[in-house]
Amino acid sequence: MKIEIEMTAEDFDRLWVNKMQWQEYDWETQADRFTPTPEFTWNWAYWFDDYASLKMAEAFITVDDCSVHSDEAGGWILLTNYPCRCQLAKTLVSA
Repeated sequence: MKIEIEMTAEDFDRLWVNKMQWQEYDWETQADRFTPTPEFTWNWAYWFDDYASLKMAEAFITVDDCSVHSDEAGGWILLTNYPCRCQLAKTLVSA
């Protein structure tokens, strides 16, 4: 079954519960926490408490532009180079 949902960047921001920079932040020391083992070349990590939110976010970003992993702490993590709207606003203000 395929469902089409129109989402905006604002909708995406409401799906995740936590976001952090991923690349160059020493996440390699916690690699065994994630399944499968992630790559450390992505810029951003987004955490999701529920699988439905994760799948909607994955579809919004597109599967080719992200990597999904389970987190032993519970929930899921989506790794991507996509900056959320709040990060884009911060970048524009800093410029």
